Amino acid sequence: MKARLRAISGRPEARLRLAEQLDQGGAPIEAVRHLVALAQHGIAEAQTRLGQCYLRGHGVPANQAEARHWLEQAAESGDATAQTELAALALHGVSGPYRRGVFPAPETEIRVEPDHRLAAELARRAAHAGSAEAQALLAYILSLAPSIAEAPGEADAMYRESALAGWPLGQLGHAMALLRDGAPDAAYEARELVANAADAGLPTAHFLLGAMAESGVGGERDQALAARHYRTAAEHGHIVARTRLGLALLSGRGTQRDLVEAETWLRRAAQDDDILASAVLGDFHASADRDPANLEEAAHWYRHAAELGHPGAAHVLARAILAGAEGKPDPGEIVAWLETAIERGDTSAWPDLGGLIASLSLPPDQLPLLHGWLQRMIREAHPEAGFYVGVCVNCGIGTPPDAALARRYYLWAAGEGVIEAMVAAAEMLLNGRGGRADPPVARALFEYAGKLDHPGALYALGVMAGPDRASAMRHFERAAELGHAKAKQLMESEPVAG
Repeated sequence: MKARLRAISGRPEARLRLAEQLDQGGAPIEAVRHLVALAQHGIAEAQTRLGQCYLRGHGVPANQAEARHWLEQAAESGDATAQTELAALALHGVSGPYRRGVFPAPETEIRVEPDHRLAAELARRAAHAGSAEAQALLAYILSLAPSIAEAPGEADAMYRESALAGWPLGQLGHAMALLRDGAPDAAYEARELVANAADAGLPTAHFLLGAMAESGVGGERDQALAARHYRTAAEHGHIVARTRLGLALLSGRGTQRDLVEAETWLRRAAQDDDILASAVLGDFHASADRDPANLEEAAHWYRHAAELGHPGAAHVLARAILAGAEGKPDPGEIVAWLETAIERGDTSAWPDLGGLIASLSLPPDQLPLLHGWLQRMIREAHPEAGFYVGVCVNCGIGTPPDAALARRYYLWAAGEGVIEAMVAAAEMLLNGRGGRADPPVARALFEYAGKLDHPGALYALGVMAGPDRASAMRHFERAAELGHAKAKQLMESEPVAG
């Protein structure tokens, strides 16, 4: 009652206090009526608060044009809070002409691209007036667009001033600058600043504290503390923290292992397009920890991660499709994902692509293009490509058969250490295909591959043993143990004598 009586007296500050009390008391609509009256009389603080109400839909329907009108009125009067709000809008691409009205502004009033220069100009005015919030915002804008800084180091200076004033985002930004500079004692100061920002409730600060505790930056390694901070950040919506918490739960690092909860947090992060969480979910559903493994679900998350740009996921997705995780395999799609993995730097996808080309499972019209990939493999020093080219040339896959050329490719790849090429070249040398027979060199290649437990080489050595039955059966037995079909049949029909 006293607040209402003081407001009736006509003093603007009394009416502002009344509006604040009404808002805090759960009557935002009545509070807005007082703000409107004061704003229309040019009271800058009321104009700012009214603009914020329109911006957030608090006590009035959200209306961006009305919000900007009142914030601009207040900003022209020097209100730092209004200037900061307008800077944040410009940073999000909201600036330029607008049309006021009862209904929300049309889409043509919203910029697609952020206006860094306007945002910095507005934030700088508020920052120079002493607004710690504006100082942190200006520093962030300058980190995005360094070319508009008025002087070198302006962003770091603004973060430092904001941090000294106790603004949480300023503390966080200044901490990041200290960590980046890498001074001897900087990590300890940074950790203290991040802790202060975390105490103020910033999820990103909790995430950073978790990362610092996990890695031992600014203090001792503490996996349990890291997991607690990741959980706090995750519960407040930090996407990467959800992934890190999921990984901690998956491995039992710093917290009790819980696969169900781990999958929950990873799924929530993956649904927000976190690339690592998506790839890990694929591994999770394909792993032995799942009984049974769910290859269809694994392929779903591998696909999601691959579409987000994960190179390893593109490779594993190709393997999952080949294994029938999504039904009948599509060779063309498998090749496309393997090519994608290679283009993204996953060199381990080369052998799979080469093997697929040489497998006789691809449509003939694709083979000339894919042979180009094999030649690229050779140029980029992947000698296993020589083996695959040899298979194609030897078997006439997409090219006329040419035993002599196949033999040369096999021998080149064998010389580079490709075991399958050694065995293929040895077979041609033994039988004189593609050139003169050379049994001694063939034996040497078979023996090298046999020492590495290549079942085909071991079987061939058994055949070449001739009258040395003990040596032959020793090689056949080892080849059978490794799964060689003919060796297994031989051992079943003629077991080794005791």
